[in-house]
Amino acid sequence: MIRHHLVLAAALLASSAALAAKAPKIPVAPPSAAACAECHGANGVAGAASVPHLNGQIPDNIVEALEQFRAGKRPSSAPVHTNPDLPSPEMEALARFYGAQRAQRPAQPVDEAKVSAAAAVYERRCAKCHLEGGRESDHEAPLLAGQSLEYLQAQTAAFVSGKRKFPFLMDEAYQGLTADDLDRLSHYFASQKQ
Repeated sequence: MIRHHLVLAAALLASSAALAAKAPKIPVAPPSAAACAECHGANGVAGAASVPHLNGQIPDNIVEALEQFRAGKRPSSAPVHTNPDLPSPEMEALARFYGAQRAQRPAQPVDEAKVSAAAAVYERRCAKCHLEGGRESDHEAPLLAGQSLEYLQAQTAAFVSGKRKFPFLMDEAYQGLTADDLDRLSHYFASQKQ
């Protein structure tokens, strides 16, 4: 009987070790994450509605945004974004860290009528790149599901005004959409569970 328990315990330990070896390793926060956490939160869930959530974002998108900030190609009100001393390896470490975070983005109030009205526009104009309601991506487009409504509206306005340059295919997707369509799409993406 004791031998049976020992064999069972050894099997459980072996399977636990195998599972631990297969589990994805969460990257450690690089030193610069402390400055990011002031606005984006320690786990990438921002505390202010005007600040984007970074948790679970595609790391390449985070690196691209940081490079654009540093080069002055994307507007930002946060001086830390334009830090010329932030080396590329540190940017990549930040991106991996935030991309691996799985904290849930908070629910937010949205206009359900606008969400419903945007569903067809989303399918025609957005679904090819921002898959599954913005929860998945073609690896070029950022994940938008559960992003802050205020942030989505501000970025839409920045694209329309020319303050932000359209990335590949975005100018096509925006063509012919009204201000109401764009506002509804912001509500749509903000309403989606992450």
